[in-house]
Amino acid sequence: MPASTERPYPPLDLASRVFTVTGWDSDPYRAYEEIGAQTSRALVGLLPDDWSFDGKRALDFGCGAGRTLRHFLTEAEAGELWGADIDAPSIEWLQESLCPPLHAWRCEHGPPLGLEHGSFDLVWAISVFTHLTDNSSAWLLELHRLLKPGGLLIATHMGRWSSEFFAGEPWDEDRVGRNVLHHNRDWDLGGPAVLMSDWWMHAHLGCAFEILEIAPQIHNMSWAVMHKREVELTTEDLDRPDDDPREVAALRHNLRQMQREVDELARRESDERALREQHVEREALERELRERTVGELRRAYEESTSWRVTRPLRAGARVMRSLRARRP
Repeated sequence: MPASTERPYPPLDLASRVFTVTGWDSDPYRAYEEIGAQTSRALVGLLPDDWSFDGKRALDFGCGAGRTLRHFLTEAEAGELWGADIDAPSIEWLQESLCPPLHAWRCEHGPPLGLEHGSFDLVWAISVFTHLTDNSSAWLLELHRLLKPGGLLIATHMGRWSSEFFAGEPWDEDRVGRNVLHHNRDWDLGGPAVLMSDWWMHAHLGCAFEILEIAPQIHNMSWAVMHKREVELTTEDLDRPDDDPREVAALRHNLRQMQREVDELARRESDERALREQHVEREALERELRERTVGELRRAYEESTSWRVTRPLRAGARVMRSLRARRP
């Protein structure tokens, strides 16, 4: 099977959809290739030592145009590798360009995914739950249902290495549970950002999965390796706060964070409104200046010697136009 570099690359708008590759390198596709290779190496490094893709079924949930999946083309000959994403252009490109040996599936914004439950040995979700807000728990339970008994889920989350960038504050494990930031930010600008602490992962995701490991920083994220528990849960079960006092502290802190965002948005809207008003005022002044200048020029000309001297000629011209207009 040809290596990733020997297969076509998606258009730059699709290549940059999840993580921009423009501006990082003189050759953006080299950056695209390297980011995908780093992610695939990290995934393989987190799998059990005796893991093999032979006869296995794996899913890249949130695959985009296949930046990571393209590095598993050889494994796709021995097993069955799927990618799923909500972005239709990415999935269409993937289906046309890298399938087979891969398989690609377009999913909706909310579960179910549409693929057979209990059919996957491995699911990974890289930089997905770092942005999901209201339906995060619903998707986690859907991935739980997609896995076979004993299946593995590898999912990334942001926290200690991302707090300064997204929250503008030092990381404090005791005041972060699953804190949502920039809730209404446009997806073209990165969408919402979700910070999670390790203790919250154990307290909540630990209900559905045995958390085998939380690996430290890779791409400024933590990577959780989880083993499916044979339990039936609802989103209410997954979201229910436990007795840890950090649960309440995290909720209070997230409210303060959201209030800061509201205040900042209000300030920006006020600044933008002031700029719009200044623009309207400037246009009115410029229009008045143009009209005043034209009027002043006309008055100056009408008062000039040439205007007075040519007055009889203008009057004669008006008479001639009137006579021509009366002719049958």
